[in-house]
Amino acid sequence: MSGVTMIKFIITASVSSFFFGLFGINWDAIDSKIDLEFPDIAFVSADQLSRQYIIRNSDMPVIIDVRAAEEFQVSHLPDALNIETGELISQLITDKNSPIVVYCSVGYRSAGVAAELERLGYTRVLNLRHSIFEWASKGHPMLNATGETEKVHPFNRIWGVLVDRSLHAYSLE
Repeated sequence: MSGVTMIKFIITASVSSFFFGLFGINWDAIDSKIDLEFPDIAFVSADQLSRQYIIRNSDMPVIIDVRAAEEFQVSHLPDALNIETGELISQLITDKNSPIVVYCSVGYRSAGVAAELERLGYTRVLNLRHSIFEWASKGHPMLNATGETEKVHPFNRIWGVLVDRSLHAYSLE
């Protein structure tokens, strides 16, 4: 495990432990934590974003999955790019007025990236509320390297309680 990967693992484990120990894992606790830490972040719901996919007008946002590559490989939203940080996103998308939607598993990591993009001057950034877990739970389309899938990477057993177990996959099947 590289040093950066180890640091990410430690931070992720600490955040998971914090949520589980202090609040228990539920959407109200997650929403409260995100609202407290990232009060200026705007959101889009899974249903709202799904409607945008259907319309496909010129204002279709760039969809960015900020999860780790292993999670992205299991499933992701159609047309999503897998880029983990605001800094890397800013290297790819230079128009700071481009509509961007970021997501992760539950919305916490992506809220941090949305905040980072706003600090970098991006003006039209939305965080997908409850991220891919809600997207999958509502049956919206997801893809992996082999085509359509209903499965989603549950991140770990603690966070996985937020998405039906029948949708869990830890690797590409």
